[in-house]
This record gives sequence, C-alpha cells and structure tokens, in this order.
Amino acid sequence: MDTSFLSPGPITWAYVVAFALFLVGLGKLVDWITGKLRAGTKDAVSPLTIDMAAAKIEIRQRDEKLNAFKIEVARTYVTGDVISRLEHRIDDMVTSVRQEMKETRGMMLKAITGRPLG
Repeated sequence: MDTSFLSPGPITWAYVVAFALFLVGLGKLVDWITGKLRAGTKDAVSPLTIDMAAAKIEIRQRDEKLNAFKIEVARTYVTGDVISRLEHRIDDMVTSVRQEMKETRGMMLKAITGRPLG
C-alpha cells in the first residue's frame, strides 16, 4: 500500500491546520469589514427621510394653527344669543319627546287595560 501522501514532506498536518485557521480568520476579517461598511451606510440619513420629518413637523404646526383658529372663531362668533337659541331648540325638542312619550304610554295603557290614561 502506498502511503507516500502521509509522509512528512514540504507540507505537514500542522501547516494544513494553520492554513485552515488562516482561511477562517480571513473570512472573519472580511465579514467584520463588510459589517462596518454596512453600519456606516445605515447611520447615514437620506434626504427623503429628512424631507419626511420636515413635512411631519409642518403638518403638526398647521394642525396647531387650525385648532387655534377654531378656538378663536368659537370665542368670537358664538355669542350669548346663539347659545340662547340653541338652548331654546333643545328645550322644544325635549318637550316634544315628552308629549310623544305621553301619547304612546296612553295608547299602550288603553290597549293593555282597555281604559284611557287619566
């Protein structure tokens, strides 16, 4: 049997193991470098992101201005007269509902008992 490939020569097992470790270390180094380069691009802010943030701030400011405008309009144009008319309408509506409920109750009592309310 020919075992000449196992005999020590210019390349030994120690050299093979050392070369394998060197390749693994080289792979780790390349992975580390690419990781650092990718991290650098992730940290960079794109102009689109900056524009989007500026638009959100502008929208918030306009929303605050709109709310302030609504409050100012309410203070200026909603007078005591408007509130009085609104209260009068609400009172009329409540009175109307009470009358309808009284009529409905009377009809139900008449239908159930046979005698009118009152």
